[in-house]
Parts: sequence; C-alpha cells; structure tokens
Amino acid sequence: MQLRHLRTFSACAATLNFTRAGEQIHLSQSSVTEQIQALEADLGVKLFIRGRGRLALTPAGEKLVPHAAELLKRADETRTAVAEASGTVAGPLVIGGLETLCAARLPGLVAEFLRRHPKVDVTVKVDDSAGVRSGIGSGELDVGFFFGEPQIAEDMQAEVIAEETVFVILPANHRLAGSSAIGPGDVDAEMFLVTPPGCVYRRMFDAAFAAGATGGPGIAGVFASIGSVIRLVETGLGCALVPGSAVADRPGNFIAVPWSGAGRTVPIVMAWRRRRRQTPALDSFLATARSVPRRSDQPLTAVDMDDRP
Repeated sequence: MQLRHLRTFSACAATLNFTRAGEQIHLSQSSVTEQIQALEADLGVKLFIRGRGRLALTPAGEKLVPHAAELLKRADETRTAVAEASGTVAGPLVIGGLETLCAARLPGLVAEFLRRHPKVDVTVKVDDSAGVRSGIGSGELDVGFFFGEPQIAEDMQAEVIAEETVFVILPANHRLAGSSAIGPGDVDAEMFLVTPPGCVYRRMFDAAFAAGATGGPGIAGVFASIGSVIRLVETGLGCALVPGSAVADRPGNFIAVPWSGAGRTVPIVMAWRRRRRQTPALDSFLATARSVPRRSDQPLTAVDMDDRP
C-alpha cells in the first residue's frame, strides 16, 4: 500500500465524493479514481460502491477508514522523528487562511519564518473558515488562520494570536467621514453591504447590531467577496463593517473609521491538528506566529518583527 493512495482514500471516505476529495487534496477526479482503483487492486477488495452519482463505503472500506488514519498518523510521526534526529528544520509546511489574512497579515509572518528557516518548503492556500478547519482536520493543512472564536474539533488545537480592530468603511465623501469612531446609533439610517449568512464577515455585522435598540441599518446587497464589498463601498453604494486587515495599506476611495459598538475587535485564531509530536517545521512556525503582537490594526511585516523590542 502506498501512503498517497491511503491519503486519497481518506479524503474520499470523508467526502463520499471523488470530485470534492480531489479538490481537497489537489488532484483531478481522474487521478483520484486511478489511485482508488490501484488501492482496491492492491488490497483485492472493493472499497466504494458507485452508482447513480452516489458513493458509499463497502464493509471493507469502512474497516479500512480507522486503519488508514492510524497508518497516516504513524507516517507523520516517523517523518517528525527523523527530522528531529537530523537537527534541521526542513520539509513541507502547508498554511491555510482566509483571503484577507493571506493577503495582509501572513506575508510578513511567512517571510520572517523563512528568513529563520530557509530550508522549509512553504505553501499558502486560501479558503473560507470552514475550508480551513476541514483542511486541518484532514491533514491537508498543517496550520490555519481565521477570524472568530477558537471553536474547533477535539483533534485540533487553537489559540488566539492577535486582536484586530473592526472598522466601518465609508465612501470618501460620506457625512461620517470625519468621525473619530462610529457606533450603532450613527448608522441606523445607513445602507450596508454584507457577505452571505454564515460567512465570518457577516457574523461580525450581525453581532455588531444584534444588541441595538433599533432595527439597525439596512442591507443594500449581499456579496460573496469582501474585496467586492470594499470596491462597492468606493462607488458609494453603501457602508461595510470589516476587520483591519481587509483595509490596511489598501489604497482606495474610501474612509475607514474604528467601530465603537459591540464586537469592536475580532480575534485572529491559529489552529493546527493535535498530535503527540509535531514536525520541527510546524513547531518552529507556531513559535514564530506567537511572536505576533496580540493587538494590531495593521498587517504584520518582517520589518515590524525585526524592530520589535
């Protein structure tokens, strides 16, 4: 049995969909199918029942699930032990995060980490919060970053590494553009642009106005991308509530004013899979990430870290 075939099998068993499994592990559907067929030939049994677009595990497949997980876990621990014995911090490290964090906060952190450990092969992947959590759980990601509270599965660990100020962004000529801070009462009559329900940015908006005595602002539209929201604010379509990383050092025809109501800050969470022994690369990265200031309204850069007392 090849470990890569077991990783592909585990992704298929978790999703019960070859296409979604391929997306998780970055393989084409045809490659996923080929690897599953090779594993079935090696074991001499069928692992999945295929029919009418549905996929289900056979009894043999169900039996393999925990054994595959254990074998993959042991393989990871073996790599870790060998890496530790060499005394070198090297090997692959896959980092996942929200688009906002990957664009604004992670580049400086990754640059500082690679300055310290140049032999590590770093990959950064963008996903939503659910995708980041799923990637950590499946082993696709070594570590992930997202906004919100560190609510995670039992086989994961997480900690808050920073707090970001939440801002109201306004068209440049807005009546509140000169304000030092904005609260719920200031924007009751305004229209806001939001992301879809369930999105972390939408949760920020809902939490900010949940305790208001009035009905709160209106919603001008729902948009899938925080980048689209910011660009639409620039056109004058409405206002928006965003974390500092979304607008830090970003030029544009908008004004960002600190939010003074409920949820005025949002935590940045770092999460990783719980293991008895972590790889030296992940241990070193976690140590570097913990050196990030716990409160920051600007993206972290390598210069910031070098200048830190």
